[in-house]
Amino acid sequence: MRTLKSLFTLFVFSILVYSCSSDDNNGGGELANQQNQLEDVPVPLSNLNSDISIEGATKNQGTPPAPNSTINLELSSDQAEAYQNAGFNVRFSTTETNIAGAYLLFKDSDDNTASEYFDIPVSSFETGKSNNTKNTPSSKGSSLFKSNSLVDGEYEIDVDFGSDFPPGKFCGDLCIYDSENNISQIVTICVEVEAWGGNADIIGEWILESSTEDDDKYTVDCNNDQSIEADYYKVIKEDLALSISSNGDFSVTENTEEKVLDIEASKVDCSAVYSDEIEKDESKETGKWAYNETDKTLTLVSFKYEDFINSEYNEEYPNGDLILESGKVQIVDGKLVVTDTYTENGTTYTDTYTFVRK
Repeated sequence: MRTLKSLFTLFVFSILVYSCSSDDNNGGGELANQQNQLEDVPVPLSNLNSDISIEGATKNQGTPPAPNSTINLELSSDQAEAYQNAGFNVRFSTTETNIAGAYLLFKDSDDNTASEYFDIPVSSFETGKSNNTKNTPSSKGSSLFKSNSLVDGEYEIDVDFGSDFPPGKFCGDLCIYDSENNISQIVTICVEVEAWGGNADIIGEWILESSTEDDDKYTVDCNNDQSIEADYYKVIKEDLALSISSNGDFSVTENTEEKVLDIEASKVDCSAVYSDEIEKDESKETGKWAYNETDKTLTLVSFKYEDFINSEYNEEYPNGDLILESGKVQIVDGKLVVTDTYTENGTTYTDTYTFVRK
């Protein structure tokens, strides 16, 4: 699960037409309530046994070996949101340097454990690595939404769900072990699998009116020993549309034109100089959306990316691609305001996107 791609192409698509009638609002509200109620149901043990996978891990019968040490292990949170067909990430940290792997055993709401546990080698962990320099923004990075990155000492285990995994609640017991078979104490994470949809107020077709992004800056070290901060991209055209359907479907379309910072020329002039070439990006991303009614946040999980300029970049994501994670949602004066907070290389950023109805 990662960020939106860039390189987009000219396209024609049709999406849900929003109706302001009271009948449609009532129907949408009833559907949203039904969707939210599904999240309170315990996930059956049969799904925990058969509909979970972790790349690179092996499944063993019974329960993991018992803890036998005080190896440091801390969860980033003992609660996690998960998504159908996509799964979730278990994020944790440790000060240990010779970690060899982890054991993960899932259980239902009544503490009945799955018949098998996962033995996950450290090679299957996502890790945070030091990076003391700001990377050049990727030419394939999208201008809409970002994702959290890991920092030193943080790890993630990517847990995937099968197509039959339902919304609901369950938990998992995690411990890590080192190369000498020292096993940490158990920490427990409890998971709520969000149902698709869940908020009738945001259903409809939205056009991006404005956005504030604070991480696409680049520091230019000039030839005269001074430095300047410059936008890495100079936007010529930016058309973004977000379509949200009551059944949990969404699509994001983007049609942009921009110029890229010419770093060498900017060093000479000690001012922002942009390339003459205009990069045209047009695409469509489709998938499913979920709303957390407690935190009032929106998550978008993409399952298909289409690039109409270069079809070589077309891609499908069977286990989902997380393009917006728990963005705060508000309706202000009839406008949809999404606030996206994320970390990158240890720094926290906050971007705000304001949409108006089409």
